[in-house]
Amino acid sequence: MSDGHRVAVYYQTQYDPNLPANSHFGHYVSPLPLIGLITHLILAAFHVNLKPWPVPVALNDFAPDDPWFNQTWADIAVMQSNGVKVIGMLGGAAPGTYECLIPGVTFDEYYPFLHDTIRKYKLDGMDLDVEQDVSLANIQFLINRLKADFGDDFIITLAPVASALTEGGNLSGFDYIELERTMGSKIAWYNAQFYSGFGSIFPEQQYIDIVEYGPGLDPSRLVASTLTNPDLGGGYVDPDEVVQSVMALARKYGYRFGGVAGWEYFISLPNAEQPWEWAALMKSTMNTLTRLAKKKKEEASGPSSRRYSN
Repeated sequence: MSDGHRVAVYYQTQYDPNLPANSHFGHYVSPLPLIGLITHLILAAFHVNLKPWPVPVALNDFAPDDPWFNQTWADIAVMQSNGVKVIGMLGGAAPGTYECLIPGVTFDEYYPFLHDTIRKYKLDGMDLDVEQDVSLANIQFLINRLKADFGDDFIITLAPVASALTEGGNLSGFDYIELERTMGSKIAWYNAQFYSGFGSIFPEQQYIDIVEYGPGLDPSRLVASTLTNPDLGGGYVDPDEVVQSVMALARKYGYRFGGVAGWEYFISLPNAEQPWEWAALMKSTMNTLTRLAKKKKEEASGPSSRRYSN
């Protein structure tokens, strides 16, 4: 699945407040059942905090080294040892972060804290979720610095709202088409948000429109991010309808289809008590299409020749 057909899950809620406690901190939601089902776990949400602060970099409401995350980090290490790439989500709908990363102003003071966090927790990449006005120059500088510090294998993704990829509604303040033109070689893919009034994965036409817009975007670099439960926001699409669009896009683009991501893991439908079933459904859909494509290719090549000897 290296070139496409990714299945990614955002993992922000580590303790489900709606279920009976199974640990000292509440009901822990382990990501381990996702092993073998997903290609990427996106750990949300990291924030760089302006001074004065209790911590310079926070993971949700705590320092990353808070005991709250002890089990999370242990499980993440197991996932990485089983081939799952773990990416940190940076930013989102919260103040700070990108204000702390302005070149020539705040960058040199705050960036080392982010750098050390990535290094300490052995993250495989960062998903830049920019939901405040940021200049194109600033985001280019950050991408270049991350690549320089962590190397070519470090995964950099961005999470624009889907409409921003056709120069429509945009929460980031910069033009993604220009970003792609100037920095595309350093961006692994886009986790476009197809919800909250900025788009929908069903029907699949908006995904196609993004791929074909302007100079075009290779579908292997477009992952459709969807809500996994209607309680998580507006624009929820039923898993069966997501499957229909995934099937259509995988048929159209083959392995160049970039894949699908779910926001977020802990109450994913169709079975919130076993939230990994959403990822299992997506993987199963893509596996079915792979088998059908292989069968179609074999049928097109005709019966295999045989040699007979006396």
